[in-house]
Amino acid sequence: MHLTRLALLLLFLVVPAGAIPGVANADRTLTIRLKSVTVSSAVDDHPPNGPSKGDVYHGRFRLLNVVTQFGRKAGVAVGTERSSLTLTSPSTALVSGVVDLPGGTIAYRDAGRIGSSAPIRVVNGTGAFAGATGTLRVGGGTSPINTYTLTLPSR
Repeated sequence: MHLTRLALLLLFLVVPAGAIPGVANADRTLTIRLKSVTVSSAVDDHPPNGPSKGDVYHGRFRLLNVVTQFGRKAGVAVGTERSSLTLTSPSTALVSGVVDLPGGTIAYRDAGRIGSSAPIRVVNGTGAFAGATGTLRVGGGTSPINTYTLTLPSR
Protein backbone atom coordinates (compact mmCIF):
# COMPACT_ATOMS: atom_id res chain seq x y z
CA MET A 1 0.00 0.00 0.00
CA HIS A 2 2.83 2.44 0.85
CA LEU A 3 4.45 1.80 -2.54
CA THR A 4 1.18 2.58 -4.35
CA ARG A 5 0.86 5.99 -2.67
CA LEU A 6 4.49 6.77 -3.46
CA ALA A 7 4.00 5.76 -7.11
CA LEU A 8 0.86 7.92 -7.32
CA LEU A 9 2.68 10.91 -5.75
CA LEU A 10 5.54 10.53 -8.23
CA LEU A 11 3.06 10.32 -11.10
CA PHE A 12 1.53 13.68 -10.10
CA LEU A 13 4.95 15.26 -9.72
CA VAL A 14 6.23 14.07 -13.11
CA VAL A 15 3.21 13.87 -15.43
CA PRO A 16 1.49 17.14 -16.47
CA ALA A 17 -2.06 17.31 -15.15
CA GLY A 18 -3.56 17.59 -18.65
CA ALA A 19 -2.04 14.24 -19.60
CA ILE A 20 -4.24 12.42 -17.07
CA PRO A 21 -7.90 12.10 -18.11
CA GLY A 22 -10.22 13.92 -15.73
CA VAL A 23 -7.52 16.23 -14.34
CA ALA A 24 -7.66 19.77 -15.77
CA ASN A 25 -4.76 22.16 -16.16
CA ALA A 26 -5.13 25.39 -14.25
CA ASP A 27 -5.43 28.69 -16.07
CA ARG A 28 -2.25 30.73 -15.92
CA THR A 29 -1.69 34.42 -15.33
CA LEU A 30 0.76 36.50 -17.34
CA THR A 31 1.75 40.14 -16.87
CA ILE A 32 3.27 42.05 -19.79
CA ARG A 33 4.62 45.60 -19.42
CA LEU A 34 5.31 47.63 -22.55
CA LYS A 35 6.23 51.23 -23.28
CA SER A 36 3.91 52.72 -25.91
CA VAL A 37 5.38 55.10 -28.50
CA THR A 38 2.93 56.89 -30.82
CA VAL A 39 3.62 56.24 -34.51
CA SER A 40 0.55 58.04 -35.88
CA SER A 41 -2.82 59.37 -34.82
CA ALA A 42 -5.85 60.76 -36.62
CA VAL A 43 -9.31 62.05 -35.78
CA ASP A 44 -12.52 61.56 -37.74
CA ASP A 45 -14.33 64.67 -36.45
CA HIS A 46 -18.04 64.49 -37.23
CA PRO A 47 -20.33 67.54 -36.86
CA PRO A 48 -20.50 69.48 -34.69
CA ASN A 49 -16.85 70.55 -34.60
CA GLY A 50 -14.89 69.49 -31.54
CA PRO A 51 -15.36 66.41 -29.37
CA SER A 52 -18.87 65.05 -29.89
CA LYS A 53 -20.75 61.77 -30.19
CA GLY A 54 -19.54 59.73 -33.19
CA ASP A 55 -16.02 61.19 -33.38
CA VAL A 56 -13.36 58.51 -33.77
CA TYR A 57 -9.74 58.80 -32.66
CA HIS A 58 -7.33 56.32 -34.28
CA GLY A 59 -3.82 55.50 -33.11
CA ARG A 60 -0.88 53.32 -34.10
CA PHE A 61 1.86 52.61 -31.61
CA ARG A 62 5.22 50.87 -31.39
CA LEU A 63 5.65 48.78 -28.25
CA LEU A 64 8.97 48.45 -26.42
CA ASN A 65 9.91 46.03 -23.66
CA VAL A 66 10.10 47.59 -20.21
CA VAL A 67 11.85 44.45 -18.93
CA THR A 68 13.32 41.44 -20.70
CA GLN A 69 10.37 39.57 -22.26
CA PHE A 70 9.73 37.54 -25.40
CA GLY A 71 13.43 36.60 -25.43
CA ARG A 72 14.37 40.25 -26.02
CA LYS A 73 16.03 42.84 -23.78
CA ALA A 74 14.41 45.89 -22.20
CA GLY A 75 14.12 48.84 -24.58
CA VAL A 76 13.76 46.66 -27.68
CA ALA A 77 10.69 46.98 -29.93
CA VAL A 78 8.57 43.83 -29.63
CA GLY A 79 5.24 44.75 -31.15
CA THR A 80 2.68 47.16 -32.48
CA GLU A 81 -0.78 48.31 -31.48
CA ARG A 82 -3.73 49.69 -33.42
CA SER A 83 -6.55 51.29 -31.47
CA SER A 84 -9.64 53.41 -31.85
CA LEU A 85 -11.68 55.43 -29.41
CA THR A 86 -15.24 56.27 -30.47
CA LEU A 87 -17.08 58.94 -28.50
CA THR A 88 -20.53 57.81 -27.38
CA SER A 89 -21.13 61.19 -25.71
CA PRO A 90 -18.90 64.17 -24.94
CA SER A 91 -17.69 62.37 -21.79
CA THR A 92 -17.89 58.63 -22.63
CA ALA A 93 -16.33 56.39 -25.26
CA LEU A 94 -15.85 52.89 -26.59
CA VAL A 95 -12.20 51.89 -26.95
CA SER A 96 -10.92 48.88 -28.86
CA GLY A 97 -7.60 47.69 -30.14
CA VAL A 98 -5.31 44.88 -31.20
CA VAL A 99 -1.78 44.37 -29.94
CA ASP A 100 0.59 42.33 -32.14
CA LEU A 101 3.35 40.61 -30.15
CA PRO A 102 5.73 37.73 -30.75
CA GLY A 103 3.57 34.61 -30.72
CA GLY A 104 0.15 36.19 -31.22
CA THR A 105 -2.23 39.06 -30.62
CA ILE A 106 -4.19 40.51 -27.72
CA ALA A 107 -7.58 42.17 -28.30
CA TYR A 108 -9.20 44.65 -25.95
CA ARG A 109 -12.56 46.43 -25.92
CA ASP A 110 -14.42 48.40 -23.29
CA ALA A 111 -16.67 51.39 -22.63
CA GLY A 112 -16.01 54.06 -20.07
CA ARG A 113 -15.57 57.69 -19.13
CA ILE A 114 -13.02 59.87 -20.91
CA GLY A 115 -9.96 60.38 -18.71
CA SER A 116 -10.79 57.48 -16.40
CA SER A 117 -7.90 55.43 -15.07
CA ALA A 118 -10.08 52.29 -14.91
CA PRO A 119 -8.61 49.20 -16.58
CA ILE A 120 -9.76 48.20 -20.06
CA ARG A 121 -11.08 44.65 -20.61
CA VAL A 122 -8.95 42.22 -22.59
CA VAL A 123 -11.46 40.12 -24.53
CA ASN A 124 -9.43 37.62 -26.56
CA GLY A 125 -6.20 36.79 -28.27
CA THR A 126 -4.60 34.55 -30.86
CA GLY A 127 -1.62 32.22 -30.91
CA ALA A 128 0.14 32.15 -27.54
CA PHE A 129 -2.60 34.48 -26.22
CA ALA A 130 -5.60 32.51 -27.57
CA GLY A 131 -8.62 32.90 -25.30
CA ALA A 132 -6.93 35.57 -23.16
CA THR A 133 -9.02 37.60 -20.75
CA GLY A 134 -7.93 40.18 -18.23
CA THR A 135 -7.14 43.87 -18.18
CA LEU A 136 -5.05 46.55 -19.80
CA ARG A 137 -3.94 49.50 -17.69
CA VAL A 138 -2.78 52.40 -19.85
CA GLY A 139 -0.13 54.73 -18.48
CA GLY A 140 0.06 58.27 -19.73
CA GLY A 141 1.99 61.50 -19.60
CA THR A 142 5.60 60.90 -18.64
CA SER A 143 4.93 57.21 -17.96
CA PRO A 144 3.35 55.68 -21.09
CA ILE A 145 3.63 52.12 -19.75
CA ASN A 146 0.85 49.70 -20.68
CA THR A 147 0.37 46.79 -18.29
CA TYR A 148 -1.51 43.73 -19.57
CA THR A 149 -2.62 41.34 -16.84
CA LEU A 150 -3.83 38.27 -18.67
CA THR A 151 -5.49 35.02 -17.72
CA LEU A 152 -4.73 32.38 -20.32
CA PRO A 153 -6.79 29.21 -20.51
CA SER A 154 -5.03 25.94 -19.90
CA ARG A 155 -4.02 24.00 -22.97
